[in-house]
Formats: sequence, structure tokens, C-alpha cells
Amino acid sequence: MKKVIITLFVLIACYLPSKAQQDPIYSQYMFNGLAINPAYASLDESARLTVDGRNQWVGVDGAPKTATFSFYSPLNERGTTLGFSAMRESITVDTRTDLNLFASQKVNLTEELHLAMGLIVGMSQYKENNNSLTTTDPTFASNLSYMKTNVGFGFALFTERFYLGLGAPMFKSFDLGKSVNRIVSKPHYYMQAAYVFDINDDLKFKPTLLLRDVKGAGLSYDFNASVLLRELVWLGASWRSEKTVTGMVGVRITPQLEMGYSYDTPTNSNLKGAQSVSHELMISYRFGWSSDHEILPRLF
Repeated sequence: MKKVIITLFVLIACYLPSKAQQDPIYSQYMFNGLAINPAYASLDESARLTVDGRNQWVGVDGAPKTATFSFYSPLNERGTTLGFSAMRESITVDTRTDLNLFASQKVNLTEELHLAMGLIVGMSQYKENNNSLTTTDPTFASNLSYMKTNVGFGFALFTERFYLGLGAPMFKSFDLGKSVNRIVSKPHYYMQAAYVFDINDDLKFKPTLLLRDVKGAGLSYDFNASVLLRELVWLGASWRSEKTVTGMVGVRITPQLEMGYSYDTPTNSNLKGAQSVSHELMISYRFGWSSDHEILPRLF
């Protein structure tokens, strides 16, 4: 099994073209996979509530600020999971607010190997607060607002130590040609692969690779290497194809409560001149609906 997984990593890593992303970029995607794949919820046998805040490119006026909230819970013993999520992102005078519902179904292929299939439906609101601009140009004389529906899907193949996911959380494309800033959205595709290796009784090592593709824009990638110490603390680092290095730490404060923080910094000297580092903070709480439900440490 390990030889197959390692071979898979090598094959995926051969695709390394780079292009920017329309949807928000999350540095802690390996622990908040619902943002890129609705099937991710089937990996957890506990209910989970997650809040994630990201302040990108600090020091750059109008840089993206993103806040997300999600909740999911297993519904029955047949492997069905239901949940919802919300996201708000602001960039300059533009804001985007998403509200989504999703369902995921797990199927046991073998005793150890599982397949999950997820579906997400929702609505996005786009706003342009043009009145906040200091200009007399009549083009920006009024605020604008648009509503669009969205549908997405995802698949996940996983064991206790291996994860392979394919998600398209924004599968529907549209063009808001009447907007001042010409908002255009195209399908987004994500493929993520990860494997956990035991180094010793107190140390685990997990490499993770994420490929991102926007239709017509090409591929970008994110490679992360993390270690888990005594089932309590995650330490990791990532390299993103946009020439960004990320350091991160996650702590299991209690069996239910987990916190994570990441710090991104560009390696491009021009970006460094703008002090464009990024911060991301994630808090999650996991629980069961009965007192005898055991909250196990998460590897994915």
C-alpha cells in the first residue's frame, strides 16, 4: 500500500504549472477540507464546528480578508453526513457572501478503504460598495449587488492513514458583465493527496499535496509537510507555487477543542517590499450526540 501511495505522490507532483486562484486560498486546507471538497465531512465520525479567519497580504490596501463558518454532523450509521457553511470575503470595494448546504455519503469498499461522495448547493451575493471611493466618475456613482446560485461536488477515497480527494466546490460558471469590475467566475477543481507515516510512538509525519485548477487559467500547487507530536501538536511548513512559504502550528487543547495558526510570507522580493504577509487562524470544536461517543485525534 505504501509503495502505491508514494508512487501516486510522485506522479501528481509532475504537474507544476502555476496560476492564481479566484476562490479564497486557505493555508490550513489539510485540516479544513470542507472549504474545497464537500465529501471531506465523511472522514469524521464526530460532529464538528469550525471558524476560520484569514487576513491576506497585510499592509496592502484593499487586500483580501476572509471569514468562514462551517458545521457538519453524521446523520446515521449508514454513513450520511449533513451540514452547512458560510463565507464572507472582502477585496477593495467588493464583498462576496456565500451560504451553502451540503450532504456527503460514505461507502465502505473494504474493511479499511472507504469512498465518500459529496454534493454542495448554495447561493453567492456579490456587492460593490462604490460610494466608498473618492472619485467623481459617474461609473462609480452607485452601489451594486448581484445574486448567483452555485452547485458543486466532491469525492474522497481514504483509509485511516491515506486520503485522496477531488472536489469542485464551484462547478457553475457565470459572467456578471454589468458589474463595474466585470466579475467572472469559472469552475474550480482541487485534488488533494496525503499519507501519514509512523516515525515512532510519539511522532507521525504527514506529507500533503494540493493541486488547484481554474478553467482556462492552468494549475497551481501547494506542498505541505507536517509532523504530529504526542497526538497533541501539529507543526508544519508549506511551499505554494505562487512563491509563498507558510509555517503553521495546530494544538489539540482538549479532546474536543483544536486551534491552528498559519503565517504566509512571499519569497518574491517585490512582494516583500509591500509587507504582504498573511495570517490565518482556525478554531474547531468536535463533539458527539451521546455521552459515550469517543472523540479520537484527527489525522486529516
